[in-house]
Amino acid sequence: MKKRAAYSRWTESKIINEIRRLHEEGTPLTVQNISRAYSSLYSAALRYFKGWNHAVVAAGIDYPSILHASRRLAAGKITKWTRDRVVVEIRKIPPEKLWFIYKTDIALHSAARREFGTWKRAIESAGYSYDYINKIAPTKYTTWSREKIIQMIRSLTGEQLTYGRMTKEHLLLYSAAYRKFGNWSNALQAAGFNEEQIMSFFSNRKWTAEKILVTIQDMYKKKKKLGSGWMQKNEPSLFSAAFRRFGSWGNAIQAAGLDYNVICRNKYHT
Repeated sequence: MKKRAAYSRWTESKIINEIRRLHEEGTPLTVQNISRAYSSLYSAALRYFKGWNHAVVAAGIDYPSILHASRRLAAGKITKWTRDRVVVEIRKIPPEKLWFIYKTDIALHSAARREFGTWKRAIESAGYSYDYINKIAPTKYTTWSREKIIQMIRSLTGEQLTYGRMTKEHLLLYSAAYRKFGNWSNALQAAGFNEEQIMSFFSNRKWTAEKILVTIQDMYKKKKKLGSGWMQKNEPSLFSAAFRRFGSWGNAIQAAGLDYNVICRNKYHT
């Protein structure tokens, strides 16, 4: 039985809040789980954000790490989380990286919240000072304003402002921009970039719809990986171009004459 949606009328902010709530509860945020158990949320995310992965990123969560955690658990590397196991795993991580664990190890972060109630309690149970962890966390902004976002965007170079680099290296800024301006293009425009510059940041002026489809088909024939998480990390130019041309990576796959569900199950293409 599919679970009832938390909201009957969806807005962007409600979608983001619901994603964060599920994330904090330790609910797997994979497409397979959400589309099955939270179909209303999933459908709303597709309408408002043109893709589940983009809705997750807008909520400030690193989507590739979710896929990694899912595969990690499926592979049986950690079959069951206990309080002791959480403490052991936390102690393996350098203190300066613990604040960002919600991005780099979603499985550990979720298990810690389930077992201890909050990430702070888990940190302190492992023998760390939570205040110290927050203090040494690099480049941490607790409050983002439109002015702060514009200032940060202008401090970056053109190459750093591409979709792939932003979601990989500046996720906090990218997520804040998505929340405050509606999408990344709007944020770039607010920072004073013109349409031509913005298109170059997405690195897809050379990508026509036909070229995208031909490239996908060629990658499929060569048994290259085509999963959205892998593509977003390793082929950001093609991925962002497909998103802009077709609305989502899954839509581009379907337009190329391929079954995305089959690709997700195929060991060569995920």
